[in-house]
Amino acid sequence: MKTPLRETAAKFDEARAAEAAKTARLRALRLAKEAADRDAAQSAAATRTRVEQSPRARGSIRPGRRKETG
Repeated sequence: MKTPLRETAAKFDEARAAEAAKTARLRALRLAKEAADRDAAQSAAATRTRVEQSPRARGSIRPGRRKETG
């Protein structure tokens, strides 16, 4: 039979372990969300850069270079 002190210590250790597990889960979720947000921001920035550099996005005929043939 456990003594009251050991029971209290065991409950304390269990509560501490449960809190540590909860903290670890929340930290993992936060880090995953931050990584996903960072990836989304980088992807959006890369897409904007590609669109700005794309000839189709700005038109295939640039201003000042239009010459009529005929």
